[in-house]
Amino acid sequence: MLRYLKPIIFIICLIPLGQLGYGYYSDDLTVNPIEYITRFTGSWALFILLASLSVTPLRRLTGWNELIKLRRMLGLFAFFYAALHFATYMVLDLFFDFAAIGKDILKRPYITVGFTALMLMLPLALTSSAAMIRSIVLV
Repeated sequence: MLRYLKPIIFIICLIPLGQLGYGYYSDDLTVNPIEYITRFTGSWALFILLASLSVTPLRRLTGWNELIKLRRMLGLFAFFYAALHFATYMVLDLFFDFAAIGKDILKRPYITVGFTALMLMLPLALTSSAAMIRSIVLV
């Protein structure tokens, strides 16, 4: 069953990226496309992160232990959309103005929380490859 479910969830997680691509292609990203892309990617990062975090409780409730194999893929997709969210903010909104980014991180609580979440997800994403997991387990 999981053999069929994993590719389906992979495709479902790519749908928002396809929506953004189609919106760009059809010039339908609203009047303020930067704000739209920032909110869209941030919302999807949060939705997929919540789906990833719900795998373990759902596995315990249902007893379907193979669900745990979906958690890493969902977590990486959450990181992907969070990284797109931050990249949109950093590149398109503030044009690599690192001083302004630093001020925003300190000034606005929602940016502080989002940046902290991204930094907490970074080591998880970096160590999620099979080779990295093997090297960590062997140490």
